[in-house]
Amino acid sequence: MHQKNFKRPYYRIRTELFWGMNLCILFLLIVGIHANYRLWRQEQPDISDEEQQIRIEVAYDDWHSELAETSQCLLCGENSRKKADYESGNDTIGLILLNNWTILNFPLQNNMITADEKENTGSSGIRYGYTSDITWLSDGDPSRGMAHISLTLPEHCQPDEDFIRQNLCQPCLDKVTASLRFWKGEHEEKEAVPLCLLDFQTFEIHPVQDWYRGYFIRDYWVELDFEEADLSIKTYYLPLIACKSSCSFI
Repeated sequence: MHQKNFKRPYYRIRTELFWGMNLCILFLLIVGIHANYRLWRQEQPDISDEEQQIRIEVAYDDWHSELAETSQCLLCGENSRKKADYESGNDTIGLILLNNWTILNFPLQNNMITADEKENTGSSGIRYGYTSDITWLSDGDPSRGMAHISLTLPEHCQPDEDFIRQNLCQPCLDKVTASLRFWKGEHEEKEAVPLCLLDFQTFEIHPVQDWYRGYFIRDYWVELDFEEADLSIKTYYLPLIACKSSCSFI
């Protein structure tokens, strides 16, 4: 029986051509890997070192009132500022500087600016002051239902625990401390801003911390803008517009 011998064919390639082909393939692989890496980087959000930290919630639930006479409470007591504002017909909102309980009105109504204030501020309606190391400036246009308070906070600004506990009854203290809750990075040096908003109609407390950007208090829209030591609070009177049944839509 006749058998054929099969031999594998071999091809001769010049050395420079062989290495050239290998280098070309290697270059294409590197280009492909680099392109895929750039595409992956574009799909990943830019996260700062601070944002990569574990976020934790800071609360002040362990504060207990040291006020002996609850009738002297700065928020609900007999001589509290909110009671006087309520009796005068002011049903808007105000800003409380907690470390000395200064209450700043948002001039959203014409009856909120007294004759003395009009005389001192002129026609601009701008008021300013400095208290508890906080510089503030307020202005508003009641005819358009808008008001603004800007504040410059001191370095290492934080709530005065002793003052707050000594001047609020426990129920009011719980409202205030609830508004002071905030989030921060696990290793971030940060304290709550010693401010809160007060609804003069319901006497409810609302937060002024940097993880809020805006919310409604009844018919008032509040916008918060934090920038380092500066804080801007804008308020707008935006009541619901009732649509009559005769309204037609095109």
